[in-house]
Amino acid sequence: MTIDLARAVHIVEKAFLPLHGEVREDPSDASFSFAVTDGSQVLAAVAHVARSQYSHAGHLAALIERTRLELAHDGHLLEPWSMPG
Repeated sequence: MTIDLARAVHIVEKAFLPLHGEVREDPSDASFSFAVTDGSQVLAAVAHVARSQYSHAGHLAALIERTRLELAHDGHLLEPWSMPG
């Protein structure tokens, strides 16, 4: 399944509940960056997600899962999540 930028942003925004996935799009190269916050501080961040990293569902899911594992390792409880179909 190929994922476009808008869909990838939506997926990331929902992947870290109850925390907040805050996304910054870069339309110049169809990439984005994101930070996961608790509303007051950044808990995790990914500086650059290229189109090649998010356009394939498996690659985007792996990136999100790695970030979720980092957050869990740091003691943050997240709602269950799976890659939308």
